Amino acid sequence: MKTKHPFALLWITMICSLLIIQPSCKKTSTTVEAVYLTVNLPRSVLYHETYYSLAYQERSIELDFSQPIDSATIPGNISFSDNSGPLETMYKTISSGRKVIIALRGDFQLHAGWKYFITVKTGLRSTSGVALQNATTMEVRTIAKKLVLDSDTIKRNSIVCISDIHLGDQRSVSLGYCWFTQNANALESLLDVVLTNPQVRQLVILGDLFDEWVVPYRISPFDSLSGINSSRDYFMAIANAPTNLSIISKLKAIATSGTVQLIYIPGNHDMLLTQTVLQEIIPGITWQGDSTGLGHYSPLNEIVMEHGHRYDFFNCPQPLSDPGHSLPPGYYVSRLDAEGLMERGRTGSKAAQSGAGSIEFLTAWTASIEYLKIKYALSVASDSANIHMGGIDNYQAPFSFNGVRDKFASNIETVWPATQVRNGVPVAMPVLMAILGGNLDLSLTAAYEYMQPQSPKKYKIVAFGHTHQPMLKVYPAGKQYTAIYANTGSWVNAALCSKPVRTFLVIKPGDWTGSDLDVVSLYQYNLDSGSGGSNPGYLPVLVAEESINR
Repeated sequence: MKTKHPFALLWITMICSLLIIQPSCKKTSTTVEAVYLTVNLPRSVLYHETYYSLAYQERSIELDFSQPIDSATIPGNISFSDNSGPLETMYKTISSGRKVIIALRGDFQLHAGWKYFITVKTGLRSTSGVALQNATTMEVRTIAKKLVLDSDTIKRNSIVCISDIHLGDQRSVSLGYCWFTQNANALESLLDVVLTNPQVRQLVILGDLFDEWVVPYRISPFDSLSGINSSRDYFMAIANAPTNLSIISKLKAIATSGTVQLIYIPGNHDMLLTQTVLQEIIPGITWQGDSTGLGHYSPLNEIVMEHGHRYDFFNCPQPLSDPGHSLPPGYYVSRLDAEGLMERGRTGSKAAQSGAGSIEFLTAWTASIEYLKIKYALSVASDSANIHMGGIDNYQAPFSFNGVRDKFASNIETVWPATQVRNGVPVAMPVLMAILGGNLDLSLTAAYEYMQPQSPKKYKIVAFGHTHQPMLKVYPAGKQYTAIYANTGSWVNAALCSKPVRTFLVIKPGDWTGSDLDVVSLYQYNLDSGSGGSNPGYLPVLVAEESINR
């Protein structure tokens, strides 16, 4: 049907369209956003939304603005300073378009581990007259990519931390179950650096230098035919093994140098080591043990170091679960792992640590034992008394694996609160947390024990070993962090560890350097591909670095 009034319909449509469009056609006040200059440091990395990181060897610092800069407005509006005040005679500024370069004078060198400030005021203008909304100050912290740091000082201000070397006796080397056979040359090289570097003040070994745990369960730890009748004999045998002689010799040289203090904290694999025996092997070394099988060291009030097994249910001393003895469940798991390594005849991947009391203990124990059986295709008679002890930790008779399981399962969870008191745990931990803490990276454990408000003593830097996982982590995460957790990693054979090996820490306390910062650096000691020759050298490579205000 045709519309009788086609023009009327068109007219109505036009009127409606105008009514819809009209509000958008009304004059309104238009707000134009203000435009301000912005600035960043394009050659630097912003850490924790707080500071820029810069290699201390840099000879210039580049500022990148959002618009080309009027060079006539730079004087008095861009400044460079440190904790001593302005450094205006130590640099000049060069501008080109959006870039402004702070070029350091030829005779001026940035300090490593130092805090600097770049301040830009609102008097600075772009070529179109635009300024910053507010004056801004950017914090810059310098890092050292090489182990030898400041070239203008020989002040001894650095602590080198290593752990988890796991030296074995000659039996372990000959029969193929030693964890440390491939990194001896690298460790010797690092010890030479420690002895000769003019900045090293202390070398702290955070446990497990010696390994009394990794012994196949069918072999007696104490063996008169090998001249080993006690733990003292065992540790002496490790020190005198041909593959270890040079390392022990270099440690002796450091301990008696008169310039570098050598400090030792016991670990779980050498928890039966005593101060007397250690100082017999390495005269001049400083022992930092507390209760049997444990120790800690604080070079300054804000720093604490220990092995970390104090908080590991499966690997801490357990003298209350079987009075008169200290070895924990993890010892027996290590014995099974060593059996697998020996029978395989080559290195394999290291077994995960595990475990603890009652249901939790039984679950973890079973998982660990079954894992190793499958891993090494071992046939183990679990009810047979086939774990030879030979007198270690006052155990004369052999155990079966089921016997060990039942021994610990009977009361290990019940005595756990008292065990923590005996072991000097600052903040009591639930069983499950102690199991998981020993298996993971220990950073949460470090925060729980030493960084949270209820910690009886809080530290800014907590350094552990034990997990073989090299790590630097701030706590809490983000710009308001108050502490740093550091882990040394290990020096075991690379095939035995899924984490990087040959790692170590360098801690530079601000109280010793004069800096506003305490600095923690994580290095890996790698072959220097550029050294060439048949005997290439090693080079410490910076993996990560964190710093915290004093």
